[in-house]
Amino acid sequence: MSLTDKEYYNLTISISKALSNVEMPIKVKHVRAAIIGTFHSNGAHAFWAIAIRQPIQDNRIVAWKFCHLLHKILREGHPLCCQHSMRHRAMLLEAGKLWGHLNDGYGICIKHYTKLLVTKLEFHDRNPRVPGSLSLRQGDLEKIGEGDINIYFQLAVEIFDYLDDIIALQGTIFNSITTFCVSSMTSAGQCRLAPLIPCIQDSNPLYDMLVRVMFKLHANLPSDLLTGHRQRFNTLFHQLKSFYGQSRNLQYFVNLITVPKLPEAPPNFQQQSDLGNYQTPVVATPPIPELPHANNHHQVAAPAPVVPVAQVMELERLIQERDNIIRHLQMETQGLSNQLKAATGEQRDVQRRLEDQIATLNAQLTHSQGELTNLRFQKEELELRAQTAPTLEQRAQAEEERAKASEEKFQKLKTMYTQIRDEHVNLLRQMKIDQYKLACYKKHGEISKQLASSTKIAAEASKAKEELQCQLEELEQKQALVQNALQQSSNDARQEQEAIGEQLQIMTQKCESLQSRYDEMEASRQAEIAELRINLERLEGELHTFQQEREALSNEKGTLEERLAEIQSEKQELDLKYQECMAKMHELELKTDHYAKEEMSLQQSVNENSLKAQELSDQIEQLRTENDTLKQQYNELEAAKALQAEEFQRTHQEELLRFDSLQTEMNDKLATIASEKDTIAGEKEQTWEQLLMLQTESTQKQADFESLEKDLKSVLEQKDHELEELNAKYRELEEKYQSLDANMERLLSEKETIESDLQDLLHQQEQTEHKLQAALLKVEALETALIDSKISGETALRTLLEACIKSSEKLTLRAIGENEMPGAGGTPTYFLMIAEELQEVLTKLKIVHENYLKDNSTNVESLARKVIIGAHLLASAHVQGMTVCNRSANIESGERIAEELKKLGQSITTLFHSLQKTSESGTVSDRITDLKTKLEEVTTMIVDLGKQTDGTENLGDMVESELTTMDKAIEEAASRIQEMLSKSRASDSGIKLEVNEKILDACTSLMQAIRVLVQKSRLLQSEIVALGKGTASAKEFYKRNHQWTEGLISAAKSVAQGANFLVTAANKTVVGGAKHQLDLVVAAQEIAACTAQLVVASRVKAPRSSTNLTALGTASKNVTQATGIVVATAKDCSQRLEDSQDLDLGTLTVHQAKTKEMEIQVKVLELEQALQMERMRLASFRKKNYQQPVEE
Repeated sequence: MSLTDKEYYNLTISISKALSNVEMPIKVKHVRAAIIGTFHSNGAHAFWAIAIRQPIQDNRIVAWKFCHLLHKILREGHPLCCQHSMRHRAMLLEAGKLWGHLNDGYGICIKHYTKLLVTKLEFHDRNPRVPGSLSLRQGDLEKIGEGDINIYFQLAVEIFDYLDDIIALQGTIFNSITTFCVSSMTSAGQCRLAPLIPCIQDSNPLYDMLVRVMFKLHANLPSDLLTGHRQRFNTLFHQLKSFYGQSRNLQYFVNLITVPKLPEAPPNFQQQSDLGNYQTPVVATPPIPELPHANNHHQVAAPAPVVPVAQVMELERLIQERDNIIRHLQMETQGLSNQLKAATGEQRDVQRRLEDQIATLNAQLTHSQGELTNLRFQKEELELRAQTAPTLEQRAQAEEERAKASEEKFQKLKTMYTQIRDEHVNLLRQMKIDQYKLACYKKHGEISKQLASSTKIAAEASKAKEELQCQLEELEQKQALVQNALQQSSNDARQEQEAIGEQLQIMTQKCESLQSRYDEMEASRQAEIAELRINLERLEGELHTFQQEREALSNEKGTLEERLAEIQSEKQELDLKYQECMAKMHELELKTDHYAKEEMSLQQSVNENSLKAQELSDQIEQLRTENDTLKQQYNELEAAKALQAEEFQRTHQEELLRFDSLQTEMNDKLATIASEKDTIAGEKEQTWEQLLMLQTESTQKQADFESLEKDLKSVLEQKDHELEELNAKYRELEEKYQSLDANMERLLSEKETIESDLQDLLHQQEQTEHKLQAALLKVEALETALIDSKISGETALRTLLEACIKSSEKLTLRAIGENEMPGAGGTPTYFLMIAEELQEVLTKLKIVHENYLKDNSTNVESLARKVIIGAHLLASAHVQGMTVCNRSANIESGERIAEELKKLGQSITTLFHSLQKTSESGTVSDRITDLKTKLEEVTTMIVDLGKQTDGTENLGDMVESELTTMDKAIEEAASRIQEMLSKSRASDSGIKLEVNEKILDACTSLMQAIRVLVQKSRLLQSEIVALGKGTASAKEFYKRNHQWTEGLISAAKSVAQGANFLVTAANKTVVGGAKHQLDLVVAAQEIAACTAQLVVASRVKAPRSSTNLTALGTASKNVTQATGIVVATAKDCSQRLEDSQDLDLGTLTVHQAKTKEMEIQVKVLELEQALQMERMRLASFRKKNYQQPVEE
């Protein structure tokens, strides 16, 4: 069932109000409207269609309320809401990640809430039989588990995850409240706490379900396997208890929800009897209180008598007591069945433990048998070793003979080694001769370097061989010591052999290290030789004359390598044999030493093993007897179990028949009592007069009821012990009946669903047949109309296509022509030309559109042509106008024109919207006239802007002229400084000449540094112009970048002025002496600042990787250093002049000295006053200069 427009609008309003950005809890009426909307739309499609348009990712309050509303809908909405919401899990997770980065309390809460919602959706997707409210009826849990313990195990894990997310959410909510000091009675606190209500409603049934699942798991699985489940349950139990206690203390929850209470300790799942003592925690929302109303129909004038009312109350009390007794008996039967089940489980555990003990005893028996066989094998091995001990002396003698043979071989190897060493020395000499020959050829420098490296390697190899020779000599000496030790007496042989063994280990270690070092050197030498060969092969064409000698050398090297490899292999074999010999000798001595001890220990071990064997045989016999007794007991238990089962079946059938008869009797009596109760309740609703008339009947019925009650009590007393015996059997039958009822209900529900689906399909088939017939009629009519309109449409479409192609061709040719004149674009003249043409096109477009409306939309060709041309001209005019604004030097006028162009663009968009919509066809002419007026305004403003002479046309010439003037000023300043230096040398002498020379030399070096800086700046500017102008000229580049050009001109002027000022200050300093030294300092600093301005102006548009930019930076640093030299020189010279002109105070009288002091003090005050005034003037001058720059 789909929503109507009105219902959809009301649902949209309700959801929008529920998700407002005000920090307050959601109102119940909006939530109720959203839930009712899900039932009207048969799912959550309408809700999600509205919800995704809300600002969930823009406002944190909206996102928080959305999570709360979605939780309520998943719990209380249509059953298909969970299924329809599965596709939006990704959106929920993304929203949680987005708000998770916000640390104001809501962000982390939203992250945990979205995770909880996704967990809830996945839980219901994996368990479709669990409703959204998580409330299960009796028997639903068995249907979900389907009798499979694996399903219960997985269900427990999923419930653990669900409860973990709920605990995490409530923890973040309470942390945010405590962190930001929010009260639960304020709207902000209630907004954060409101989602805890559905969390409590979810956690309570989940806890109940988890307890029942855990009891089922412990009844069917070993206890050790569920240790992790029990630990996780205990943790969640304490967390839920803390959560409920904390929520129960809040005043906000008092009138909204009844928070459940958990027991003090978690249930003991290892005892199935605890399931009977378990009570399901109850959570409820308090109902709306109903106002009490008086029943006016039962009021009588006479006062009610007391006796009948008391009798009626007594009757109701007896009926209530009967119901309580029945309920108590049912609870007792259920408890007895649980106890019986627990007893059977405990018996099963005891049986399993006994079986495990038997298995462990069998394993111990096999292990002891294995140990006994191992002891026997060890005894046999020791006996064999005792028999073979005398042959070890013969082996020692044989090893001594082998050692002598190995010594002879070692001497032979030594002689071969000396021969190889001599040959290697000869080869080195030959290589040095070859190197000298190759050095004569300068072209082969690379070969000489490689041969030099090869000679170094060979020298290193020769050194390594010499070291090896030394080590071999040491080995020979040690071997001689070993031979002397072998020739000593037999009494000292053992001690000497131990020392020799230690020395032999050291020798073997050294030999191995030397061998590894030699191998590494050999490998490196081989690698270098290989590289040398590769390089020599590459240079074969250049070394034809030395080919034969190189081949001879390579052959000789090959033979040497082969001989060295053979020697190395023989040496390794001898070392191995020698090591084996020494090891065997050492082992022989050790064996002879410990032979007696081993024999004694062997005898003792044999005795101990015999004793252990006897003990083990005794233990085995005892274990066998115990095993036999245990087997007999096990068989007896099995037989008794079978007899009990048979007797249980027989008694079960007998007691079932007796229970059925008793049940029928009790049902008959209860039916009579229920009928009497109904009659009494009906009579109670009559008037008081009828109640007085029925008083006697009530007394009689009360007597009958008392007699029936006595009979019932006597029957219950007689059958109590029978019920206790039948409880277990009744429980089993009840479980069977429940399973059958569940299967029957499932089959009936499936049958009902199939029948309903069949009826729906039949109804849909009828509807589709009617719709198909109507659609066929419509299709036939449409086909005839389509055939008629297709011909006319094709012709109109072809004409329209031709018009569009012609207009596009015309515009393309025009654009190509515009590209041939790149300098014309972006000028007021070009914009004026486009604006005039656009005025004509808009006038024609207005006329064509009016004709189009008069001809009933038939003249499409001309309208399309004019619209395309007009659109192109409007776009060109807008682009050219913005270009003129961006290039204009008058920024204020450019901004005003840009604002008008934006308004013009809005008028263009409104015009095209009017052309697209047929409903606004009448407003097209007004739009065109409005557009024409705005275009005229923009045209007049651009024409006025073009008339303003901003000097940008001649910027290129001005730059060149100013740079030329700057160069001339610098050259003139340098020449004038040289002239002043020559004059000073001709006219001055002494300290003054020395001072003037230093000052003028410093100024000359400064001018040279500035000249270099200007040259580097000119090079960098030419590079900037060459890279930035493109196809245009340099003047066009200066014109486009007029602000940068003006800055460059200002910098050039400043440098020229600074050069002139520096020359003037230098002249004053030379002529006037020390009093004009400060002028020189100021002039030097000023010209340094001007050059810095020039550097900055050049660096603005320079590429970072430019070499000219680097050179310019170096030149700027040189200028700075030269300026510092000028300033330091000026100050030093001033100090020297002042020192030379000091007064001779010794010649003055006291009065003259005092007078002179007063005059100096007056002068100091005058100078300080003048300095303050000059500083004020300088500040005002700079302020005016920054506000209104001086134009030269």
